[in-house]
Amino acid sequence: MRLTLKIFSLALVVATMAIWLLACAPQQAETPATFEAASLSVTPSQVLAGDEVTVTAQVTNTGSMPGNFSDPLMVNGKQIQGQMVTIQPGATRTVTFVFKLSDPGKYSIKLEDSSTSLTVNSVAEKEVELKYDNGTSKDALWAGNNGGFLIDFTAPDSGLTIDKVRICGGLYGTAWEGKTFELSILGSNMKSVLYNTSYYAAKFPVEGAFPYRPPEWVDFEIPPTQVSGKFFIYLYTSMSMHHGVQIGVDDSIENEHSDLAQGKPPYLAIISMEHFYPNSVWYTDRSKVNWMIRVDGTTMAPVQ
Repeated sequence: MRLTLKIFSLALVVATMAIWLLACAPQQAETPATFEAASLSVTPSQVLAGDEVTVTAQVTNTGSMPGNFSDPLMVNGKQIQGQMVTIQPGATRTVTFVFKLSDPGKYSIKLEDSSTSLTVNSVAEKEVELKYDNGTSKDALWAGNNGGFLIDFTAPDSGLTIDKVRICGGLYGTAWEGKTFELSILGSNMKSVLYNTSYYAAKFPVEGAFPYRPPEWVDFEIPPTQVSGKFFIYLYTSMSMHHGVQIGVDDSIENEHSDLAQGKPPYLAIISMEHFYPNSVWYTDRSKVNWMIRVDGTTMAPVQ
């Protein structure tokens, strides 16, 4: 019994000393979240005044506690606030800032100790004409009942404000008298109508229209209409074959943009030219049928 008590007492003493030593041992203090930024990048590195800029950086929490990073980006000494990002100890996360600069010049970009630069170029309004034809009409073609001429264009990267559509067209026969046609600007899906109006066929020159008046350029003034990316011009004539409005054709290049269509948006269907036009038509290579329709407008471009 005495031996057992001595062993128990000894164990108790050892345990007490271990607890005391543990309590007296120096503890490593937790440090609050601290952040370091690296890999600061600007996309794009050169932009036009008013364009959107995206800045990203890799931010690491070098502390031993989680923290919220919300430090502003400094652009020429001015603060650009971003979103708050929670970063765990030792972790790295991507932070993003999106903004626009309206004044041209070179800007210094800084986040924490990481820095880079950005160039903003001046822009000015520039006149643009979009076309696929060489200006010479081989002949003219009709679209047929419930049909029209469809041609697609692609706006400049900075967009386009259309103010004019130019059509090389003419008249044939007498069935056009008192008839109207429609001119539309359609969005990329051909269903959204950005602009639409109707004209009398006599918008094209009528003198000498019987039996046939060769096509010539006619300007259609358009209220400023903004487009971006791909868009379509649709001339809906819906007149009888061999009569009414005819459109000039350029056959100098392969056709990649001109189509025939039936109906009105949003119920528009493309028709195969090979199916629509008989072999008796003057041309034999129907892969080179380009409508002579052009678009005039303005875009914002860098100042040279």
